[in-house]
Amino acid sequence: MKFEQAYMEMLKGKKIKRPCFKGYWFIDGITGKVGIHLASGDEIMEGDFDLTLRNVLAEDWEVAE
Repeated sequence: MKFEQAYMEMLKGKKIKRPCFKGYWFIDGITGKVGIHLASGDEIMEGDFDLTLRNVLAEDWEVAE
């Protein structure tokens, strides 16, 4: 799915990812900020990373189970 659709899923509380990701993206329920949960277990919150055009323009986003 396109990022726009994936973002709408995040707004519903779901986690999203691309097949090449080991982690997932999410929206923090308290702050409302976008975060990335890395495979290492670390989390990067909005403002600490750049949303790249390569990822935002990708069309292979999916809901993370």
